[in-house]
Amino acid sequence: MELVSTRTEKLSSEVIEVRNLSQIKSALLETLFVPDERLKPKIVSEIVSYFESKFSNPENKVKFFVASQNKRITGFVSCQIDDEYKSYGMPCPTFGWLSATDLETCRALMAECEKSVRENKKKKLRGPINYPKFIGGIGIQTEGFEAPMMSGIAFGDPKSKVLEYLQELGYKKDSKYSCLDTFLKRWAKGKDLDEEIVVKFLPLDEIKDLIDQIMSLASQSLYAVLADAPGGRTRFDEFMNAYAQTIKFLKVSREEIPQEYADISGFRETWESCDLKKIVPMAAFGFDRNTNELIGTIMCQPNLYQLWNGEKLTHMNVDTAMVKKEYAGKGVFSALHNVGKFLSSTFGFDYYEGTTVWANNDRAIKTIFPHGVPVRTHYVVQKRLLRKN
Repeated sequence: MELVSTRTEKLSSEVIEVRNLSQIKSALLETLFVPDERLKPKIVSEIVSYFESKFSNPENKVKFFVASQNKRITGFVSCQIDDEYKSYGMPCPTFGWLSATDLETCRALMAECEKSVRENKKKKLRGPINYPKFIGGIGIQTEGFEAPMMSGIAFGDPKSKVLEYLQELGYKKDSKYSCLDTFLKRWAKGKDLDEEIVVKFLPLDEIKDLIDQIMSLASQSLYAVLADAPGGRTRFDEFMNAYAQTIKFLKVSREEIPQEYADISGFRETWESCDLKKIVPMAAFGFDRNTNELIGTIMCQPNLYQLWNGEKLTHMNVDTAMVKKEYAGKGVFSALHNVGKFLSSTFGFDYYEGTTVWANNDRAIKTIFPHGVPVRTHYVVQKRLLRKN
């Protein structure tokens, strides 16, 4: 693979564009901070596999830069222009996996990203968006470093000054995201299901068959308003791959519906309609009883880090929640939440984290997760790029 080297005369950092997978792996193993060192080899392997797939198609606009000073690696960053990623409904170039030991390293790395963005006639750069997102997540972590590592949630070094460096370089905090312990208790609003709505848990193959309905639901629920909305079939495939990895390790701990739910008709209907040995308990789907149309879903990620460490799966990342707008106010989200809690607990899940909840408006958190307790905080930054003469 050809290496492209550039040097900025005023800086002491040398930045090299790297397309050789062995070099990327070496840089990550040497410099990437992972709170649980046991997970580092597997996380690095997943990141390298992602870039391998991207580099295999010359149409993909993805770059990986490594910075060094006196032959010592001091940082790295990726830069990507992908129309599938949207911010506030619009495609936007992104950077990710930014690591920098000092301001000058950060300056040199971001200068290369900005150069790439300008060459593609784009005017804004946003990040960090760490691909693959089921590993890296989004944002720079500023709080909650004591919380357990969760796949799909950005992790970071509490001693890192990367956010300060980016602000020094003209990047502005644009979006704040909170992660919340969300399933502390049952929500009263979703105790009794609306008669028009039925909640189902499905086998993996049946979830895959719903892809068009899920994508349609996402297009009206997420893309137009929120920044950094999850989306695209690639994201859907990430969910399906995570489910395929984990369902074979899950075991049912009870065969009867818990007594506290036995007298609630909607909950009992969901329980009795499930084949507990075949369903994916990490995804709940709401359907209109009369039309069988998908009208809402909560799709969670199992914490793959537990699986990779050989531990029992007990953590769930409540990643994506969507309700069709015509059904707002009917308790669909609350019902999916409540039914999802009792059924997933049957498989041993006992820690649920509502992740990357857009927190620029504190009312959003109180509305979406009124009983949630903040666990961690992340920030996504962006910069509008001026045209260079």
